[in-house]
Amino acid sequence: MEFSYIGYTAQTKAISGNVINVALQVNATELGEVIVVAYGTATKESYTGSVGVVKAADLKDRPVTSVDKALQGTVPGLVVKSASGQPGSVAQVRVRGVGSINSEASPLYVVDGVPMDTQGDISMLSASNNQTTNILSSLNSEDIESVTVLKDAASAALYGSRAANGVVIITTKKGKAGKTKIQAGATFGYSDLAVKQHKMLNASEYFKVYWDASYQGFIDAGQSPALATTNANAETIDILSVNPYNTPKPYAAQGVLSNGAALLYDTDWRKEVLRTGKNEDYNVSFSGGSETTKFYVSGGYFDQEGIALASSFKRYTAKANLENKATDFLTLGMYNTLSYTDQNAPSGGTNGSSLLGFTNNVSNVYPLYARNADGSIQYDTKGQPVYNFDNNMFKDYNPVYLSKEDKFSTQTARVLSSAFAEISFLKDFKFKSMFTVDYLTNRELLFYNMEHGDGVAVGGRASRFSARNLGLNITNTLNYSKSVDKHLFGFLAGHEASKTNYDLINAAGTGFPFPGVYELRSSSKAATADSYQTDYRNTGYFSRFNYSYDNKYFFSASIRRDASSVFGIDSKWGTFWSVGGAWRVKQEAFLQNVNWLTDLKLRANYGTVGNDKFISTNPELSRYASLDLYELGFNYNGQGGTSYNQLGNGKLQWERNTNTDVALEFRLFNIFNGEIVYYKRSSKDLLFAKPLSMITGFPSINTNLASLDNSGIEVGLNADAVTTKDFTWNVGLNFARNTNKITKLSQPEVIVGSKRYRVGVDIYRYYIEEYAGVDPANGNALWYKDQTDANGTTTKVTTSDYREATRYEQGSAFPKLTGAFNNRFTYKDFDLGFMVYFSLGGKIMDNNYQSLTGDGLSPGKQLSRDALNAWKNPGDNTNMPRFILSNNTLSNSRSTRYLFDATYARLKTVSLGYSLPKSLISKTGILQNARIYVMGENILTWAKHKGVDPEFDFDGVAGNEIPNVKTFSFGLNVGF
Repeated sequence: MEFSYIGYTAQTKAISGNVINVALQVNATELGEVIVVAYGTATKESYTGSVGVVKAADLKDRPVTSVDKALQGTVPGLVVKSASGQPGSVAQVRVRGVGSINSEASPLYVVDGVPMDTQGDISMLSASNNQTTNILSSLNSEDIESVTVLKDAASAALYGSRAANGVVIITTKKGKAGKTKIQAGATFGYSDLAVKQHKMLNASEYFKVYWDASYQGFIDAGQSPALATTNANAETIDILSVNPYNTPKPYAAQGVLSNGAALLYDTDWRKEVLRTGKNEDYNVSFSGGSETTKFYVSGGYFDQEGIALASSFKRYTAKANLENKATDFLTLGMYNTLSYTDQNAPSGGTNGSSLLGFTNNVSNVYPLYARNADGSIQYDTKGQPVYNFDNNMFKDYNPVYLSKEDKFSTQTARVLSSAFAEISFLKDFKFKSMFTVDYLTNRELLFYNMEHGDGVAVGGRASRFSARNLGLNITNTLNYSKSVDKHLFGFLAGHEASKTNYDLINAAGTGFPFPGVYELRSSSKAATADSYQTDYRNTGYFSRFNYSYDNKYFFSASIRRDASSVFGIDSKWGTFWSVGGAWRVKQEAFLQNVNWLTDLKLRANYGTVGNDKFISTNPELSRYASLDLYELGFNYNGQGGTSYNQLGNGKLQWERNTNTDVALEFRLFNIFNGEIVYYKRSSKDLLFAKPLSMITGFPSINTNLASLDNSGIEVGLNADAVTTKDFTWNVGLNFARNTNKITKLSQPEVIVGSKRYRVGVDIYRYYIEEYAGVDPANGNALWYKDQTDANGTTTKVTTSDYREATRYEQGSAFPKLTGAFNNRFTYKDFDLGFMVYFSLGGKIMDNNYQSLTGDGLSPGKQLSRDALNAWKNPGDNTNMPRFILSNNTLSNSRSTRYLFDATYARLKTVSLGYSLPKSLISKTGILQNARIYVMGENILTWAKHKGVDPEFDFDGVAGNEIPNVKTFSFGLNVGF
């Protein structure tokens, strides 16, 4: 007789007697891992789609402000970039490449079953201050049970119009029946720069570089060395408008430092504006319940002081999840998240108001504090040092002073609440209705003080922003599940409708009476007053059918029909669908005796998803991309006025992604897991702002005139290498390669900054001038250009005139391979884990280095230490052009001189913990568990190009963002 049960290995026993004792062994492969998917759950073994799952254990104790930053390296094909070290800032997240040009390329986030239509940056200050506020930073990672990444059409098609860029499902913790469990934790940490920035000249070296250039100029003019020395001292001080030495003649003949000459100061601006950051994180949760009522309640406080002056982030969170089985057929529940965040940032604007921009542009020869004639520091009547605002680059700016007196703050309050009722009837049916409110308020202040900096001309300037975002969502689903012998059927039908209203009020004022006040009522002149509202609506009908036979063959199909308010009446509706199948080959009889093969599964799927998140050049208009629009506010002579602002396109329709996914999943020797995936993602009818002739009166019209392809492979490998009573070792490796290619454009080419769009290349292909080095004869910078002779033959020659240089394609910002290597060890009560993230290939355009190699362009502008290697004499072989006072040769213009290999690897996380033994825990009478740990984030970075953090935005341009940080933390978790 054969004995079998789902999730257990079947056994055959001979019949002998009236009683047969059989103990079935758990079959981990057959039982399967339960994963959260679109509008439900599934077992990993039966699922036909491509998903990645991140458990709570991989997210806990991480010193990051938002869950998206903790996902880096966890799922193949998911690329996360944190370009800024500003606490609470936005991370860029992409699933299987970039599938759009002018539309949102981030995935859809779903929290406890509810799609979030508001995502990404929610700050109004980002346009003027480069400050971003991540809406995901309102969630506490300690409340998250799991994160599921849906990567293909079979897994994401049920989200239809919002799933073109993948879906990230965030599931929060729920209560379980049993005694109430109390968990509490505290973490403390310190942070510093993750990588060393470009090395710059100190005050003595900088002064000497200018002195040498001046001296050589006088010598070339025929002056004697003695006279040239005197004149070089005077001219250098005059050109720089400062003398950091204690004598007006710091250098003697032959450029030797004069006797007794010494620096009065050497201002390292970077050290002045950066500091050691700190973070604290406290959490407590209560969970438990009975068979009928289960609850999870938590509270959290997170406080991070950034490494840049005036940068900080605080978060207060509360969560209450409740489920109640009211009757045998009715289950009720509520999931509630409350949060309040307070974010402060230094100015990230242009010119001297940018904290990091100032440090990358102003030399050490300018003092932090004002100096008396004898070189001593000046003090005010209160005994405080007086800040210096005089420098050649940014007159009336001092970053340390401005970090105290200017204000850039964002306060966000959020309520995310869902209520549901689920009715079970006729044994196999379940009907569920869920209603969600996502209420978000955002209050922001931008203030430039009245005494120095950007606000001086108008007596101080303040802007207030008050934004409210209200999202409403209702979802109704009907589930049917039936098992007949070896057949298992599942059917889902549903309807979903959502509405989002965004309401902004903005006012600004100038002319403040005295320092220290910034509320608008104290301003003497109203500068601007503005308000507007935008609406977005979406409704959809969807269905899914699942079938399996003998837990061996699986088939799934889904369809969704959506309508979006973004599009015109002719194309408001879109239909998205998928089909998929899987075959558990190991379950076949011919593999039953292959003991080393624990499991083998083939799967494939095909389908379509959509995107309606168009990004207009005017963000206020993105939700009305298809309409003819008139803009109000063009007033004249006291009369209201309007302007024809946007040409309509009634045929504007959805972006569509067609996805193909083929995969092999396996487990060997009951130890080694693996997954190999090939995918192709074709994006068609891309929302694209087609340029128009200016004689039309409009710069562009919104169309569907572009197509992109993303294709690649993903590999995930994991092994339980060692498993003994006292010691375990788990090792994993995942990597992915994605290729991006434009397949259709509305015109032969579109040039945007340093990139060129054309058919056949990717969207981040550099199109810039090619640097040819330095002419050893005269030290001039050289570039390449195309030269065509009388026969029409084109050859590549060099030129010293940048304006003649030809632009060439110079590689891409896209990496060739991304992935992570992770290990986890346990020995008795100790645990150790680490992850190394890597990105191979791609190019970075280092604008910071470009700014630091002006070759004498702007006296007073900071210089890289590479300036010491500049060409000096005929025959010198160097990559640094001749240093020329007030250089006008355009030698530091954009070119491949500043384009570098972006390959890097980073020790992303390291953790070491110790859990108190159960024998000791039991003696306390109250503790259930206790663990102490130390953790590091971004500990080591190996990069081909030095001086800038390699984790830049996807466009490959490195600027003046607050650098990423490395953090060391220690903490304690206890359970009662």
